[in-house]
Amino acid sequence: MLSAISLKIYELRKYLVLSLLVSTIAIPLSTLFIIQRDRNRNEMYGEAFWIYGFGVYNKTDNDLIRELPDEWDFENATYKLPEYLGNVTYEYPVFGLIFFAIATYLYPGVQGYQGLWLNFILVLVFNLNLVLISILLGNKVKEHMWAKMFFVGYFMYGLFMSAAGGKLEPIADCLLFMALVLRKEGQMGKAMFTLGLSVQTKIYSVVVFPLLFVEAPASAVWFFVSTLLTIVPFAFLGVNFDSLVAHFLNTTSYSSYIVNGLYPGLFLATPVLDTSPTQYYMWPPALIPLIIYASFMLYTIPLYLPDRKTFLAAGWRQRIDLLKPLYIYMTPGVLFVFRWVMPWYLFWLAPLVVLFEDDRQAAGYMKEVTIVGFAYTFGVFCNYPYFISGPLPDFINEFIFGYQTLFALVAILLVTTLGYLIWRWESEKRERRARLIREAEVRGELVI
Repeated sequence: MLSAISLKIYELRKYLVLSLLVSTIAIPLSTLFIIQRDRNRNEMYGEAFWIYGFGVYNKTDNDLIRELPDEWDFENATYKLPEYLGNVTYEYPVFGLIFFAIATYLYPGVQGYQGLWLNFILVLVFNLNLVLISILLGNKVKEHMWAKMFFVGYFMYGLFMSAAGGKLEPIADCLLFMALVLRKEGQMGKAMFTLGLSVQTKIYSVVVFPLLFVEAPASAVWFFVSTLLTIVPFAFLGVNFDSLVAHFLNTTSYSSYIVNGLYPGLFLATPVLDTSPTQYYMWPPALIPLIIYASFMLYTIPLYLPDRKTFLAAGWRQRIDLLKPLYIYMTPGVLFVFRWVMPWYLFWLAPLVVLFEDDRQAAGYMKEVTIVGFAYTFGVFCNYPYFISGPLPDFINEFIFGYQTLFALVAILLVTTLGYLIWRWESEKRERRARLIREAEVRGELVI
């Protein structure tokens, strides 16, 4: 894997330099427009880890703000969750906590440049992810539109998650892509161990576990070995993971808010916020996103179903392999189940596209991811009376200049795209000139 990464970095060196330049410039710019609450909280908990160890899982944001040294000045509201989540203890998995603890240890200095340092590390990881994606896609990224769509989509998503968001997704994705590269090389034990670390960073990558387990059941032991990182603190150190479980299950104990435009539960029980006890009302338009998704799936799912005769003639092991594309294609539907799905969650499952062997199925999967994103956005409009009552204004408040920030982000995106096009045109121009010179020299012509 290391050799493949080194060769791919050399192959993509010019593009990576440009990507690093764009990402690095985006870090300070994004701090002018976006409140990076997740990064700030993880910075605070990373520092607190060196004082309380895994005991931070038993503390809320307010507990830490009250107990940590006053000179760290964590009283700023951007270092804690909003008030409607104020009593939640630390909810990120163990490997994510350890990552931020090590990062803050390497570059101490609360309220200084430590936040930018965290973004920069995530930017480096994000660019490594681009290398890993290139390894997994191979020549497909040049030959197939679906691969180009995924690569460009991941670039936009990863840039936001790392430079503008300071979130853990680049780390989880990096470990997931590494696991898939190791799987591609036949190193299933290492792949399972790495996947386990990814799950302990962000849980969504667990959807890959059944696929790797089917291919090499015995290697699953390494997945569970890696989970000792979480099991040991829970079993022997009295660590409380209640908020992590509540966040994963999206129960009302985590938040009374529903921020998922796809969630069909709004049909029978749309909550009236700020009522105690919480009151609910029926809202039939909440079912529209589900109807859109179900209609799309009924029309497209035959492509992922195995041939009936082939399926019946195959053994049980071959039948499982034949059902893999269907399993992958069904996974985005899980986003309808959870109450708490932020917009960037919609791209969590997009990396599964690299697991398709059939290019038609891969292209269809990218269309499905797009449809789910459309249904999510349309669901916000369908449930507009509820979302405008709390969730949408709270989300907009994370942008320092409110709605106007969206225009600034679009402008940054357009300038970045224009810069890339100019750079690519100039780079290809130089390559064409160099190729012509080499061809002329081979013919024995004098080049002046």
